[in-house]
Amino acid sequence: MPAGVFKETYRGEMGLLRYPIHYVGLILGLLLLAILPYLIGPYYTGLMVTLMIFTIGAIGLNILTGLAGQISLAHGALMGVGAYTAAFLALYYGVNILVAIPIAGLAAAFAGFILGLPSFRLKEYYLAMASIAAQVLLEYSFSLVDPDQYTPVPDEAKVIAGINLGEGLPLYYTTLAFTAIMALAAANIGRSSLGRAMKAVGDNDVAAEIIGINVTRTKAIAFTIAGFYAGVAGGLYALMNTGIDWEAFKLDTSIEYLAIILVGGPGRVVWGSLLGALTIRTGWTMLESLLNEMLAAMGLLVAVSAFKYIILGGIVVAFIVLEPEGLIAVLRRIKEYFRLWPYSY
Repeated sequence: MPAGVFKETYRGEMGLLRYPIHYVGLILGLLLLAILPYLIGPYYTGLMVTLMIFTIGAIGLNILTGLAGQISLAHGALMGVGAYTAAFLALYYGVNILVAIPIAGLAAAFAGFILGLPSFRLKEYYLAMASIAAQVLLEYSFSLVDPDQYTPVPDEAKVIAGINLGEGLPLYYTTLAFTAIMALAAANIGRSSLGRAMKAVGDNDVAAEIIGINVTRTKAIAFTIAGFYAGVAGGLYALMNTGIDWEAFKLDTSIEYLAIILVGGPGRVVWGSLLGALTIRTGWTMLESLLNEMLAAMGLLVAVSAFKYIILGGIVVAFIVLEPEGLIAVLRRIKEYFRLWPYSY
């Protein structure tokens, strides 16, 4: 604990912001996020919007996998449930997109609950295989409801008080607001009795049941929360785009989500998800454009897809073997080094 900072109540000890440096960091971070679009330009602002959307989805999967210890390879499909729910509500019922996004979250939460039913009986790779089956089933459902692979999202459903929330700065600030709310909620879930129950189930569900935790209920809630986060991410994806295509919610998206939390830090719900999304989603987007140019110049453009998964798989394997706790553990060690420097203790 930093010298001169003493806690006299449990509320102070358990607060999200416990030290003065936390308040300073929060204020500076909010100011930076507020002016960031003016510093980085439209292209990188668009990347920031995508980063925030996938961070929301990754937070949900981190609650499920990092805290509750349940494997899911259908998170991309749950995001698709949210995207199609928001798009259909806007297109066929004229529902404003800000109203449609929470409903999309609820629809995906219900789908997540159904997906979680096998977890009552299955574990580990058996559960992973069941989630892959759910992913394939949802993909098939998307192909039935959207055979043309394009569902438009009308612009009029994105307008509030004459402002189109689906483009430019309004899109950035709307997505930022949703990200902040969802991240704050996730941080409090992890610190609550429910979060502790999820952690106990993830560590050892038999031991958790012995000490009185309702394992079935906890798993169901974890899948439902993860689905809600994926649905909100899908609704924001519909807000960002003029139309949606179910190709964006296939198995490779679910694998990418899993890679995000493995690289960022399983169990570190907010910061691990953010770091993972920044590395895998945004970093890979920039690397992929560079890779495309290099391979095209070499006449190997056909190998772009293969190189993508080779690099992505290599990154994930490297973190699993060398740093299982993810990037957040690396940053924690760096922070501790500078906090203790020049003393080794």
